[in-house]
Amino acid sequence: MSKELKIGLIATFLIALLIWGINFLKGKNILKNTQHFYALYQEIGGLEEASPVYLNGYEVGLVEKIRLTGHNMNQLLVRFTLRKNLKIPRNSKCIIFNADLMGTKAIKLHFTDQHKYYEPGDTIPSDLEASVTEQIYTEIQPIKSRAENVLSALDSVMMVFDQVTRKNIRQSVNDLNATSDNLRSSSESLHQMLTENNQKIREIIDHTASVTHNLKNNNEEISNTMQNLSSISDSLKKANLTQTIQHLENTLSSTDSLMAGIRSGKGSLGKMATDDSLYIHLNQTTHNLNDLLKDMKQNPGRYINISVFGKNK
Repeated sequence: MSKELKIGLIATFLIALLIWGINFLKGKNILKNTQHFYALYQEIGGLEEASPVYLNGYEVGLVEKIRLTGHNMNQLLVRFTLRKNLKIPRNSKCIIFNADLMGTKAIKLHFTDQHKYYEPGDTIPSDLEASVTEQIYTEIQPIKSRAENVLSALDSVMMVFDQVTRKNIRQSVNDLNATSDNLRSSSESLHQMLTENNQKIREIIDHTASVTHNLKNNNEEISNTMQNLSSISDSLKKANLTQTIQHLENTLSSTDSLMAGIRSGKGSLGKMATDDSLYIHLNQTTHNLNDLLKDMKQNPGRYINISVFGKNK
């Protein structure tokens, strides 16, 4: 192989490599098997060539070319490439959206459930997703309008108030400020108190935790005690305590009646309790019996006769 031929082959290879590199930087890969589709937009929001095309967050293609079209050149035709084996169902959409917080634009494919598909070279319906700024503005605009209406209404109300009323309102605002200062001072005092008594509070919490721990450790004994109390309660219930108390009340009532009869002198016990003559007679009898016993000890012969030969002496 001649030297000139080698130089020519190397030059051709370098030119081909340069062409491939330029196309790759533009988002085109001439070595990859792809298919082309189109989307027509009124506004692309800053979409550029080589911007990615996503399906469910996964990159499946690139924007290849963007050009003006239409009768007044007021529309934008976007040509993008997709993987060869990717099929786009009918009525799907190509939506331009913000790919990041910096506002970088990209296209996302929103597929439908249809089983008919677009052919390569077809134009797919398009849409433009509102930017973050536009969304915020759209949400804030109604709030802004309401705020303006409220301020206007307040201005109208304030115009109605006389000078005295305005002074009272100003005083109310000052009172609210004073109340706020008092609340702040109270909060600081409470914070200082908690700081000074932090150790005591911690000890109280520790003691509470200790009591809770002891209750937990003695849970079985407490359960047994409660069961014993329940058993005692059941036993008292079965013992017919009500009937026993009723019987005791009847007995006490009868005793009261008996004592009342004794105090009134009814019956033998009543007469004994109220008549002193029985006590006197018993006392006299006891005294006479005592004298008799003394006399028998001193003079037994008066009362006992001893016969030796069957005759009395």
